[in-house]
Amino acid sequence: MTDDQIVVNKMEYDDFSWGTPWRNFEIICEGSSLYVNPGWLAEMSEFFKERCRTENNLVIEYVPYNELLEFFQCIFYCPMRKSLSSNNILIVYRLSKLFKMPTVTARCNIFLKNAVKNFDRNKLVQAARELGDDSNSHTMSLIVDRIANLSDYDLSTMEFSELPGDIVANVFNNHHMKKQKKNKKRGGICSIM
Repeated sequence: MTDDQIVVNKMEYDDFSWGTPWRNFEIICEGSSLYVNPGWLAEMSEFFKERCRTENNLVIEYVPYNELLEFFQCIFYCPMRKSLSSNNILIVYRLSKLFKMPTVTARCNIFLKNAVKNFDRNKLVQAARELGDDSNSHTMSLIVDRIANLSDYDLSTMEFSELPGDIVANVFNNHHMKKQKKNKKRGGICSIM
């Protein structure tokens, strides 16, 4: 190869469809097999700790295959770890909670803190629904504030029936307080003139 030749390899994320001496724990989901490293998974997850020690495989029926694959691609380095994105963050967050993986949940929270400002209305509702069980977290506060800052029209057309009541109450309380604060500022400016 000469110096002026450039070789570009497209990096593919692993599909976990084949085992190796280290990835010998089979997870069966929707009739397909995913092979993972049981030691690493057990160290990261209370959920998998017991199952990897006592079983050779595990059937997971309550998670769609494509979501489980996306989750594994985001937590394993095989050969590289897929980045968190707006498209996969809620899947990874939900499964990290389900499988009791606090380090992955923490990574998701860091991503969400930075990304929530760019979420559209629908993504905000999805995020609030996924994080609903953690209503006192800083990340949830950011999501509630972001929803509360939406216009009156956007709020009036949102599907709040999918959200826990305390989150809806927090959104409307924050929205009401912001409107009152804005009205007080307007009143103060008018009285000066």
